[in-house]
Amino acid sequence: MRLSVTSTSGIDLDNPLKWTNASPDEEKLLQSLQGNILKGHGRPFTANIFFKFDKAKPIESRRVLRELANYHLTNAHRQLLDAKRYKETRQGGGAFSHLALSFKGYEALGLSNLAPDDNDFKLGMRDAVSISALTDPPLDQWEQPFRDEIHGVLLAADETESKTEQLSGSFIELLEDAGCTIIHVQHGKALFNGAGVGIEHFGYVDGRSQPLMLVEDIEKESKNAGISRWDPAFPLKTALVKDPGTPDEFSFGSFFIFRKLEQQVRAFKTREQEIADILNLTGDDRELAGGMIVGRFEDGTPVTLSKEARGEVPPNDFNYEGDAGSRCPFHGHIRKANPRGSGGAEDPKDERKHLMARRGIPFEDVKRTVHPAGLPEAKDLNEFNTKVAPLLPVDGVGLLFMAYNHTIADQFQFTQKNWANNAGFPFQPGGPHGIDPVIGQGINTPGDQKLPKEWDNPAQGKNDTCSFAGFVKMKGGEYFFSPSLTFLKTL
Repeated sequence: MRLSVTSTSGIDLDNPLKWTNASPDEEKLLQSLQGNILKGHGRPFTANIFFKFDKAKPIESRRVLRELANYHLTNAHRQLLDAKRYKETRQGGGAFSHLALSFKGYEALGLSNLAPDDNDFKLGMRDAVSISALTDPPLDQWEQPFRDEIHGVLLAADETESKTEQLSGSFIELLEDAGCTIIHVQHGKALFNGAGVGIEHFGYVDGRSQPLMLVEDIEKESKNAGISRWDPAFPLKTALVKDPGTPDEFSFGSFFIFRKLEQQVRAFKTREQEIADILNLTGDDRELAGGMIVGRFEDGTPVTLSKEARGEVPPNDFNYEGDAGSRCPFHGHIRKANPRGSGGAEDPKDERKHLMARRGIPFEDVKRTVHPAGLPEAKDLNEFNTKVAPLLPVDGVGLLFMAYNHTIADQFQFTQKNWANNAGFPFQPGGPHGIDPVIGQGINTPGDQKLPKEWDNPAQGKNDTCSFAGFVKMKGGEYFFSPSLTFLKTL
């Protein structure tokens, strides 16, 4: 079901918000809204505490939520003030926390009538209908904690691992005192390259292109990187949903998507090297193999702009005009996940409506022995297998995919099902183009994915023997709703 979006008194949901010049009504929104929705919290260490309420103790469960909301959860305004202070003084913002509830959680509280009216949220990610729609692994292949019914997730984050552990420990104690059962604690740990830019375990810059819903962030992007070819400005309704649990006009929440994605790093990087051999790439040009698969080089340089990594702040002001797959393949990961007007199925302005605010962070269930930036160079596949492959994790590491949506079906589910998993997308000549080589799920038919034999030389044709998929495994997750603090404080 699509939720209606209307502008409330003094709040314009159809445009970004200028928070440093907020009206009184906008101030109320920011103080009722939980942090991390409009802007990532920025802490490098996290603990996601998954829990269940005791259905026989709804009063105690509501009490602990009131306590969290009144004394611990971080509102959006506080988060933005902390970020401003950090920019000016380099003084960290300290502890951050955020709470989200599943539909089963609302039911356990006896408040299902106050939950958002969204069919996918009510079904949950574990439901057979959802699993089938997304081509997710069967439930019995998920990690054990995620096979269980989950009522809520409490995100605890801070600037050091020890502080985060202390914060999460105090939250676990609060929840257990209220009769809650802790199902699982999933830790996250940010990774950065030498330039201080966030990366994921395959070594690529991650999260560079985000929908920006704050005017201040848009102005910064315009000044530092430009916005002439790609407009990063998105309206508040990209993520915000009116909280049905409150009668006022200023209380909003957001649907929170959580998925644990394990990355098989050694197999992924080995296949990159094999494809470099298939394309007869030598020397520095071997980086093109991975660049075309992902759509960016490891440093974030878009392959549609350059044949080589530029070693600068990762550009984001680009589109795919004039690139019919001879620079960035149609199935390149970032092109699949954000076609930037080249999808061929919708008007570009409608295409943008499917994008979402992503807040992912890497995890290491098994500690890496070598940071991606510390890996040695290899000039060919044999040298890679000897010098590099033994230093790469086989499994146990990956990405905690987290995103805020206004509508699950039109954003997360649409991009996974209709873009990443759809071999026919984008709808451009020469298809089918294959599934997304990174997050695509389903059948990867040999010959669908095609890489240019020579970068930016369409006359040379394309190679269809570079099949690439299956190196990211979905291990579990759930759909949640991050309610307003107003709702939680009045339980």
